[in-house]
Amino acid sequence: MKKRLKLLLICLFMGSGLLVAQTQRVTGIVISEEDDQPVIGASILIKGTGIGTVTDANGRFILPNAPNSAILQVSFIGMATQEVAARPNVRVVLKPDAQQLDEVEIVVAYGVAKKSSLTGAVSSIDAATIEKRPVSSASGILEGAAPGIQVNNTYGEPGADATIRIRGFGSVNGSNNPLYVLDGVAFGGNISDINPNDIESITVLKDAASAALYGNRASNGVILITTKKGKSNRTSVRVNANQGVYNRGIAEYDRMGPDDFMETMWIGYRNSLLTKSPASYPTTESANAKASETLISDYLKTNIYNQKNNALFDSNGKLVAGAQVLDGYKDDLDWYKGLERLGHRQEYNLNGDAASEQGNYYFSVGYLDEKGYVISSDFQRFTGRANINLTPKQWLRTGLSLSGSHQTTNNTNGTSTASYVNPFMYARQIAPIYPVHLHDPETGNYVLDENGNKQYDNGEGGRNQYIGRHVIWENELDMDRTYRNTLIGQAYVDIIFLKDFTFTTKGDLNVRNSENQTYNSAIIGDGYGNHGRAKRVIYRYKNYTMQEQLTWRKKINSLHTFDA
Repeated sequence: MKKRLKLLLICLFMGSGLLVAQTQRVTGIVISEEDDQPVIGASILIKGTGIGTVTDANGRFILPNAPNSAILQVSFIGMATQEVAARPNVRVVLKPDAQQLDEVEIVVAYGVAKKSSLTGAVSSIDAATIEKRPVSSASGILEGAAPGIQVNNTYGEPGADATIRIRGFGSVNGSNNPLYVLDGVAFGGNISDINPNDIESITVLKDAASAALYGNRASNGVILITTKKGKSNRTSVRVNANQGVYNRGIAEYDRMGPDDFMETMWIGYRNSLLTKSPASYPTTESANAKASETLISDYLKTNIYNQKNNALFDSNGKLVAGAQVLDGYKDDLDWYKGLERLGHRQEYNLNGDAASEQGNYYFSVGYLDEKGYVISSDFQRFTGRANINLTPKQWLRTGLSLSGSHQTTNNTNGTSTASYVNPFMYARQIAPIYPVHLHDPETGNYVLDENGNKQYDNGEGGRNQYIGRHVIWENELDMDRTYRNTLIGQAYVDIIFLKDFTFTTKGDLNVRNSENQTYNSAIIGDGYGNHGRAKRVIYRYKNYTMQEQLTWRKKINSLHTFDA
């Protein structure tokens, strides 16, 4: 019995070893033959199975448990599929697939066209590329995704649209923004009203020939946005959720600490005495003595050190030995700490679609919540969309599209040119000796209110900069909030006659309203002294568009097609 048990255990261990030996860890990189650059998002599939992965931002991939005899199928849109044997450190070079490239269709001003037949300056971004980019606005999709387009988001406030320039600056005083066209109709709203998850493709028309249909409105280029439609033969429902965090992308400049600042200010003060009052301070020694004696009392007004005002510097403007910042001040000199936070982003989308010979439909609802890395900068958006297309007769097509959005934006003064309200300018320019909160000047300890809480320092008690202003305090008390509602409806009818002619009539209704509410507290800042200040501004817009178009499309054979 014991011998049989041993034999059974040996067989089990040998079998386990054989099973382990039959799989391997496959790693590799996929690059393009054209430019020798990594291919991002290439599909890696074990042939004959549903097991696979995609390449990362560096073109690399990992398959942890691939069979030793596995064959990998490597594919990417516009490139020829390759099959390679599974092994460690695979290097796959993908070549362009001219035939596949010829079959790619791009939305253009008058309909769709094969990429190979286009002669104008046109760039296109498909749904697969869009889905990989968790952006809040369609303008963010274009950033780095299409050549010849400048996308600039200087501030990065949640919900803010980027500035897009297709042909540079064409006007000094006029608008340089491109024309947006949504599902074939000129779009006059904000691009942030559209949920990027509802976009099927974006086409950028960059030259005059491509944008000629839109006249002078297209002088700065045209961006065509096509929303999704039903595709599958059965009802399909998808849910996706994205979570992420925001942080400041570029670190703050290295700034002077309190010691360097005090010694530098001493030099500046001494030099001003020599140049502005030479009669009173004819020698360097006399100016040095005056600067050491009165720099704090006459100019800086605040002393955060453990030495008296007139005993902090030696005769050469250096801090005396043993001079140190009082402990109570050390953790209260960083103004950025009270302005910034770790931002958070969460997005949830539910969409579904179906299609048949008689028509198709697509619906979606979405929710986005962004909290910026600057406190009080937030953005919320609710969106909904329904696209319905019907073909009741072979010669008749009709459709209806409805979409709506509700946005709430909390703004800061990050774009203001006034240094006393712009949080970045204020925190950068305030001297590193002025604390955020009130302190006892003798001990450096915090001065607490009756509830035991720290109190902000408005500068009136001893500060020679931004007196009566406090960017952190104002950011907490003041409000700048915008509510925005949008409703967009489109309907179209296509009538096909004489086989090659299509008459299209299309109508669009765009209703938008926004309400901006601002409040300045009576405690500090712009509202101080007049019992506070409040303002409410309401905007309402309503746009109608009617469009008729007659198209002739003649296909002679598989090689020749005429459009007019």
